Formats: sequence, structure tokens, C-alpha cells
Amino acid sequence: MTDDRALQALYEERVRGWARRVRDDVRLAPADLTVSRTSPACGSTLTLDVRRERDRIAALGYRARACTLGMASTAVVAAQAVGERFEDALAAGRALAALLAGEDARFEERWRALDMFVAARGFPSRHGSILLPFHALTEAAARLSLPSMSAEYPHTTRS
Repeated sequence: MTDDRALQALYEERVRGWARRVRDDVRLAPADLTVSRTSPACGSTLTLDVRRERDRIAALGYRARACTLGMASTAVVAAQAVGERFEDALAAGRALAALLAGEDARFEERWRALDMFVAARGFPSRHGSILLPFHALTEAAARLSLPSMSAEYPHTTRS
């Protein structure tokens, strides 16, 4: 695949469409916790407001200052994580990390939009931005003292 075609596949309309969904900040007040993460590779930043109910994500708010890929993954998390157990949302993030690493990855139905990032396999410098909302959720789960939720994603560097 030529460089132009690879970039075209990376920033396909579906990715751009998801990214448009989080252009405006949606903050959550009150939140149980607010987490901010930055991807050192590109400077994408995400502030995630989290409200939980037991082991579930009850509500999310966000302030995303990220590239199109980071915005798109944030939009998927914002749309799909509410109501999920932290464990299930983080499993989707681990599947995404595996997909980016070139492994076979299977997403639960509600997380299938994450397969749009398959074209990013050849762009490892973009992986940190794509995984940013999952890194933020991992940190939130750990800080909320949810059991066995502090593991970082394999195949990626910490962002």
C-alpha cells in the first residue's frame, strides 16, 4: 500500500465521523474522579471525568485535545462505556491494543467500532493517541481501587 493510500485508510470517513462527535467538551459535575493523560508521542491530551456505580461506569465526561485518531477513540469510549463494568471496558482496550499490535482481536458487539483502527497497525506512533481513553480509564479504575484494574496495556508504551 502506498503512503498516500495508507494515510487515506487511516483517516477514513468513519474515523473522522467518530472524531467529530467529541469536538465539544462534555464535562461531568460532580464526578467521582477526573483523570488527565497525555500521549508523549504526539501531545494528544484527554481529561476524563468518571462517575461510577459499584464496578460500573455510570457516566463519563471529557475534554479532548487530540488528533483525529485520539478523538475518534475517545468518542467510541464516551458512547459505549457508560453502563459497562470497568472490567469489560478495559477488556475492549486490551483487544484494541492487540489489534494495533497485529494480533487477531475480537470485540464485543458494542465495541465493534474499534475495528476502524486496523489501518493504524502500520503507524505505531499513533497507538498511544488511539489508546489514550483506555489508559485514562485504567488509571481511573486503579485510583477508584477497583480490584485487578491497574495493569497497563501490552504492546504499547505508557502514554
